[in-house]
Order: sequence, then C-alpha cells, then structure tokens
Amino acid sequence: MKRLLLKLACIVPMVVAMSGPLDAQIKDITALKARIPALRDSVEQVAIYARLGMLYSNRSLDSCYYFGARALDLAKRINDKAGEAEALNVLAFYYQEKANPYLAYKYINESLTIFKRLGNKPKICEVTMNIGVLLSYEGKLDQSLAQYRKAYELSGSLVQDSIRPLVLLNLALAQSFTPQPPDVTPLIDEAEGLAEKQGNQRFLIIARLARNATRFRSGIPAREIIPRQHAVIAETKEAGYEYFTALAYMELANMFLPMAVDSAIHYFDQAIELADRTGYEGLHFQTMAQAYQVLSQVQPLPVQANVYSRKLLELRRDKELENQKTGMDFLQLALKEQEVAADEARLRSRRTLGISLGVICLLAVGFSLLVFRLYRNKRRLAKRQREINARLEEQYKQLEDNNAFHQKLISIISHDLRQPLSSMLMLGEAGMVDQMSDSQRQYVFDQVSLNARTSLQAMDGLVHWMKLNTVGLAYTPSTVNLKEVILGALAYNQLVADQKGIVVMDFIPAAMDVLAQSEMLLFVNRNILSNALRHTPNGGRIVISVVKEEESNHAMVRVADSGSGIPPNLLPRLFDKEQSERATGGSGLALIICHEMIERMNGRIWATNNPEGGASFCYSLPLAAPPIVDAPPSPRISKNLNAID
Repeated sequence: MKRLLLKLACIVPMVVAMSGPLDAQIKDITALKARIPALRDSVEQVAIYARLGMLYSNRSLDSCYYFGARALDLAKRINDKAGEAEALNVLAFYYQEKANPYLAYKYINESLTIFKRLGNKPKICEVTMNIGVLLSYEGKLDQSLAQYRKAYELSGSLVQDSIRPLVLLNLALAQSFTPQPPDVTPLIDEAEGLAEKQGNQRFLIIARLARNATRFRSGIPAREIIPRQHAVIAETKEAGYEYFTALAYMELANMFLPMAVDSAIHYFDQAIELADRTGYEGLHFQTMAQAYQVLSQVQPLPVQANVYSRKLLELRRDKELENQKTGMDFLQLALKEQEVAADEARLRSRRTLGISLGVICLLAVGFSLLVFRLYRNKRRLAKRQREINARLEEQYKQLEDNNAFHQKLISIISHDLRQPLSSMLMLGEAGMVDQMSDSQRQYVFDQVSLNARTSLQAMDGLVHWMKLNTVGLAYTPSTVNLKEVILGALAYNQLVADQKGIVVMDFIPAAMDVLAQSEMLLFVNRNILSNALRHTPNGGRIVISVVKEEESNHAMVRVADSGSGIPPNLLPRLFDKEQSERATGGSGLALIICHEMIERMNGRIWATNNPEGGASFCYSLPLAAPPIVDAPPSPRISKNLNAID
C-alpha cells in the first residue's frame, strides 16, 4: 500500500503538468484535434502534439506515445528545442508506465538539459519534479524527496505559480510516508487554494484524492471518508480521467477492507480491470500486487486472493524477462550513441583538416614569389597537420579501447544472467526434479531463486553504473548495512566455498552502515569474494573483517585469502584500465569496474600481499550517520496500509 499510494502522488505531475487550467479532458482533446488541419505554423504543431500526448497519458498510453513521437520527430526536423524538450517529457512518462526506466531516465535527463540551456525556469522546476517521479517508481523515497524539495524551492521563485500545486501535492504525499511524518495538511490546503484560483479541475481532483488518502492514513474512520471518495470517483469519470479513477478505486477498496471484504474485492477488481483496459502496465501490476498482499492477510483466505496470486506470478515472470532484455538493449543503445558521437567527431576533424589544406593552397598561390616565407609557412603548416593526425590517431585508439571495454562488460552481464538460467535448464532437461523429494526440490528451488535474484541485483549495479556514466544521472548515496550486503554476496558464492572446503570467517559488526549505492556495492563484494575463492586452495581459509577508521570516519573492509598471492609485477597495475595486463580476462575487467564503482561512491580500493601468504583486497567507504534509536515506527502502516515495500 505504501508504494502504491506514493505512486498516486508521483505519477500525477507528469500527467497534468502541461495541461493548464482547461475544462474537462475530453473537451480539451477534441478541441486540440480540431485545430490540427488548419495549422500552418510548425512550432505550434509541435506544441499541440506534445499537449495531446500529455493529455492522453490519463486515458490511453498508445495515443500518448503516438502524439509524443510525432512532436519529437517534427521538433527535430525544424530545430525547435523547446518543443523537443516537451516531447521528451511526454515520452519519459510513456516509458515510465511501460516499465522501461532506462529510456525514461534518458529522455527526462535530455529534457532537463535542453530546458536548462534555454533558461526556462518553470520547465526546469517541472522536469526536476518529474525526476523525483521516476525515482519513486524504483522505491527510492529519500532520493525522490530530495528532488521534490528542490522543485519546491524552484517553484517559490516563479512569477507564475501554475506548477506549484503539483509540487506541493507530491511533497505532501511523499513526506507522509517518512518514519516520522510531519503534518502535511498545510501543503494540501495551499495546493487546493492555488488550484481554485487557477480554475484547474485536474489539480482540484488530485488535491481531493491526496486529502482523502492522508486522512485515511492518519486514522480517521473509513466511514467518514468513503462518501468523499465516491464523490471524487464521480468527478474523475465525468472528466474522463481513467488513470485517476483506477487509483481512486484502489484507495476505496482499502477503506472497505476492514468493514466488508466483498466490497473491497469488488473495487480491487474495478481498479485492476480499468488499468489493464487502458494499457497502464505499471499501474495494473501494482494494483494487483497490492490487492493480493492485503487479501492474503484476511482469514479465511478469499478465493480472489488465489486468482491474483496466479496472475501475479505470470506478470512477474514476464516483467523480469522484459527487464533483463531492456537492460541489455539499453547498454547496446548507449554503445551505439557513443559510436555515432565518435563518427561525428571524426567528420568534424576531417572538415577542419580540409579547410587547413585549402588555406595552405591559397597561401602557396598568393605568396609564390616569397620563396623563403612560403617555405617557412609550409613547415609550420606541415607540423600542425602532423599534430592533428596524431591527435586523431590517439582519439581513434581510445575509442577502440572503450568499445572493447564495453563489449567485455556485456559479456560479464551475460555470464551473470546465464548461470541461474543454465541451472534451471539443466534441472528440467535431465529430469532431476522428478527424482527429488519435496524437501530437495524446495532446497534446489531456493538456491536457484537466490542465484537469480543476486545475479539480477549485480546486473542492476552494473546498469546503474552505466547510467551514471552515459545518461548523466547524479549519484545519490543511501544508507547500506555492510553486514547484509557482504553476507548477500557470500551466499551467492557459498556453493564454491562448500565444494572446495574453504572456511569463511567474518568479523563484521552488525551495526556498521555506510553511504553507498547498494547494487553497485553488491557487485564489488561478489567479485572480490569470487576472486578470493578462485585463488584459495582446497581446505583453505578466507577472513572478512570490517574496522572503523576514526580519523577519516570511513569503514574499511578487508577480505584476506590463503592463496599464493598476487605477482609483484601485476600488483601496482591491478586496477588500471589503460595498463592492466589482466584486463583481457573477465576477473581483470571486473576489478577495473569495481575500482570505478568504489571511486564513484567516494571511497578507495586497493590490494596487498599478506606477510603470512595469500592476498588481501580492501576498500573503504564513508560511514553513514548513526540512526535515531528512539524513533517510533510509522503510525498505522501495517493496520491500514498493508504496505508494499
């Protein structure tokens, strides 16, 4: 429930931010379509297409994509940068709802870059808020709150306050899910007052939905709120807001759940059917997941809970396969864009060289009688030409090295994905499952599930690292428990340790938290432990320890093995991308990536040989602030929200 209610707060701004204070949505769409045949101004056509795409985001995602893509194509052809940024904003929402966060991040960052270049402060505020939307979709509440607060500060300095109501509502609903939520009623009151002043029906409906949700979570009896919720649903239906209707049905089902389970199931079904019919895949999955979670707590278990469970298993399987494919497609897209940029750079260099050669010819004709001076100029220009050629050759070599590096990166991801899939195929083809007892099958299933989940988390770390390097997404750390992430990496490698009879000893304090990115840190620990197990002989020992560095306020992690150690000639260049002789293998490339990830997380990584034999891999990261011990739990979350984390 927690994630779904936050989604109500976060999806709304991208749906209505471009709409303006118009009347009903159906009337807006009809009026805009009627203007298209008579349009002669291409810039106005782009604006109309972008507005239609945003309006259709509340009704039909297919139409949203159609008009957003038309706006983007036309804007690029006529070099309309403002229209291009608007179209990218529309398409970012489309890919967000299609569960493709990679393209959503790409388009929203491109939109923000263009608006910053144009100095359009209202749009900078809007897109900053929408970045918080994308972060909330991934469940990153702290990072999304940071974006909403930034948008709140930006909206306070705007001459026109058309976007401020949505910023206030997003901030209010996001703050209501913090461990010690403040009173968000003043934020909702201000947003509703601004919406009434603007005459904006959409903003008023969103404010009422937000007020009902926060009142219900604060403990007000559901019987007092249900009539207000029915009134909001009537408004959304009359205005044609399919998306908001589905969200309102979901909240109404939660209100009925403590009183009448049959009524709650009825409204859950209404929300799920509406989200499925209108093509909102993300909303459809989340509504069904939320419905199943709350119904699974009811005794006796309703029949509909089993129906939701079966459908969720199918949807989750399809979604995981699609996310894996999307992650690889995104990497290929990033590499292709780098190749195109390199080709353009080479073309510009060739043009520059051609112009230089033309100038040389003109100088030769103009100063043909001045032999000495001509000779001196020829020598100077020849030297310049050699320098240009040398720079071009160096750039070309660097591009080739980067291309090879990224190809090896893709092979690492493919290897991580292949391991759990190969295990499942082997079990199915060999008929091993049929010969196992129930407890053995459950154990094998748990191991395969653990490997698959850990592989996906490691791939998420690589993809997040790629987004930091290619899309330009700002690195935002969060609090990560070292013991949890190290034990998670150890669980993935436990089978190798058991097969080789290696004893793994850990001395990790339970309350040692650092500021990092959890997926990237999991990738680093997996590779360090994998290297240690690979180079430790059978029956050997690996010791994992964590100590606090008082002077720098960092936590230092040390993984020491009892292997043969690192050759002295390789040790200084172990993490060097340009010179490492080990980079031709998978482990060498992985260590280079680990080095870049640790540096991006404001830490450092190094390796040494132990005096008693073997090698140690160490890294240090900034410590997180200690938690507030006496902080009370979030009120009424388990009783009224049945939270989905």
